Amino acid sequence: MIVDDVGDPNGVPVVYLHGGGDSRLSRPPDDRIAAELGVRLLAVDRCGRVERFGTLRDWAERFVATFDVERFGAIGWSSGGPHALALAAVAPERVSRVALVASMPPPDGLDALPGDVRRVMRVARIAPRVAARALEHWGKRPPQPTGDPVTDDAYARGRVESFRHGGLWLARELAYLGRPWGFDLADVRAPVTLWWGRRDVVCPPSIARVYEERLPNTTLRLTDDTHQIFFSRWRELLADVSAPDVSYL
Repeated sequence: MIVDDVGDPNGVPVVYLHGGGDSRLSRPPDDRIAAELGVRLLAVDRCGRVERFGTLRDWAERFVATFDVERFGAIGWSSGGPHALALAAVAPERVSRVALVASMPPPDGLDALPGDVRRVMRVARIAPRVAARALEHWGKRPPQPTGDPVTDDAYARGRVESFRHGGLWLARELAYLGRPWGFDLADVRAPVTLWWGRRDVVCPPSIARVYEERLPNTTLRLTDDTHQIFFSRWRELLADVSAPDVSYL
């Protein structure tokens, strides 16, 4: 497991779970923000790994078995969102809070996603190596999502890193995200903040409404952002997910 451990080394641990086609480097580039907020940011790579996980729950159980931080918050952006929920479901005693940021939907809500994403997810479930070849094109022309040169350069480096060893990892991930996850959303007991942009066409706000209905303990924060809300609200996200853990007070 490759982890960037930055920010305040004695701060509140927060695990960052990147999106699909991204990597631990796909984040706002100023790690001083985490330090200023008293956050120990642990940005974890999923890219490059090609293990076969039958369900999302299998991935989460493997993660918690090998991750040596006892208590942490979790930020999950886009396809990282279901991963953050899985950690909270399988290890409720370890996950204090979750920030779900423009997340992909549960398997029964895939119709909310763009058509090209749905198509590649269908192929990935049947023929992951075929899907991987299509996905690798994502790494050849990284977008400039924010308009800020420094942030967009960091995003591009994260996208290139994501596909450095090919796209099979992402094809396998999309396959298990499109199948039953192996846990119920009702199993997620940690407080979950739903961060969504009204102008998000990748993971539209209708997905947030589904999570708001099904998760036991949620707060919805709907803004005027796009799917890149993750970049524009970074300081707020870190402050939210590292708030005092009342269950330990």
